Order: sequence, then structure tokens, then C-alpha cells
Amino acid sequence: MKKTKTFPNKKSSKPQSNISTTKVDEKIPNQDSLDDENQGFGGWLRSADGLENMKLFVIANSIVILTTLVYPQLQAIFDIISETIYGTDTEY
Repeated sequence: MKKTKTFPNKKSSKPQSNISTTKVDEKIPNQDSLDDENQGFGGWLRSADGLENMKLFVIANSIVILTTLVYPQLQAIFDIISETIYGTDTEY
């Protein structure tokens, strides 16, 4: 008794006729929508005032980060200097 293999039917590559090729919902951006992008925070940030404030923020943020990273080393240095000037705090 021979068993026969059944293969699925091949799908045809013909385009379907019920799909329309023109898109009615396609929208063309108008000039008014470009003006809307310059409103709000993004528009303010693109302005000269916004860029100047961003520069100040970056400088202030850099100072805060460097101070945070250097603080433990500065604390150790201050402890060493205070021990040499005032002596040790505890007696052994």
C-alpha cells in the first residue's frame, strides 16, 4: 500500500481585482501645519532665548555632576588636612 503525499495548492501571483490602487485617504500637508510646529516648548527651544537658556542649563548641569563625582575625594582630603592640623579625633 502506497501513501501519497498531498501538497498544498500554490497561490497565484495575480493581483487581486477588488483592491483599489488609488488612495483617497492620502493627505497632503498644508503650510499651516508647519507653523503649528513652532508653537509650544519646541518652538521656544528653537528660538534664540531658548538656545541661550539651554546653554546655561548644560553648564549648570555639568558643574553639578562634577561636584557630585568629586565630593568623596574632597571629603577625604579635608579629613586628612583636619587631622594634620587638629590631630586625631579619637584616642586609642
